Amino acid sequence: MKRPPFLHPSKKALREWLWDAEGDPDLDDHLATCERCSNTLEALELNDEAGDIASALALVLSSPTGLTERLEEKVAARLSSKEVFEVLGDLFGAGLETTVLLFGEDNQQQD
Repeated sequence: MKRPPFLHPSKKALREWLWDAEGDPDLDDHLATCERCSNTLEALELNDEAGDIASALALVLSSPTGLTERLEEKVAARLSSKEVFEVLGDLFGAGLETTVLLFGEDNQQQD
């Protein structure tokens, strides 16, 4: 059935035509003669490509699931181990400082 020239296809019909391999002969004829519909079709095609690229980029650049929780756990573990090493360092350092205080002055006085 021939489409009347004043009746333009909907954007949905144009989008379906884009993805349909066989195509609609009436719509093919209409697009060949109607500048408005061919421009709409081009805009739809560009938007679909841009949407595909945007969604692909969003998928590729998105962080893995659970990254924030794992990162927080690792940072907390590092901070707690740093605190433990600081306490151990202070304990060993206190012994060294005490030794220097006890024996260091006597050695200096004997020299």
